[in-house]
Amino acid sequence: MGVVPNLSTGMLGQKTYTLVITNYRLIFAQLTNQMVNQEIERAKAEAQQRGEGFFGKWAASAHSGFYYHNRYHNMHPQAILQENPNNYEIRPEQVKSVKITSGHHDTQYNQNIPGKMVIKWTGGKVKFTLDRMEPQQIKNMLFPLLGSKVK
Repeated sequence: MGVVPNLSTGMLGQKTYTLVITNYRLIFAQLTNQMVNQEIERAKAEAQQRGEGFFGKWAASAHSGFYYHNRYHNMHPQAILQENPNNYEIRPEQVKSVKITSGHHDTQYNQNIPGKMVIKWTGGKVKFTLDRMEPQQIKNMLFPLLGSKVK
């Protein structure tokens, strides 16, 4: 139903997850440094096969992380869960609420404050910083599965 990339959690965004929304559950797939490095190497190798030089390889590797989450559109949910021991799922009946807030610009400190998503569920509470998607897009993806639990 949808994929939400770059959800950061922990102090200073220590962990990054991709949220995969299926018809039956929410899957949180952790993006590790090893996965990023493998994707960079894959992108460089593809650029080399296309005969691109140094700058072509550099551009391919620089942009590779922006599209890594697209792989989850075609992966079986069980394969996503088994990809990393830190990946986990939350079933709709376990969700108590999802609160998503928009980011804003703090004029006093001249900095952008990112949006947030807080999921309360039977296993506790998880907080994420939103990086690449607008809150309304995420709400629209979650609503068919979670309904009025999404605010």
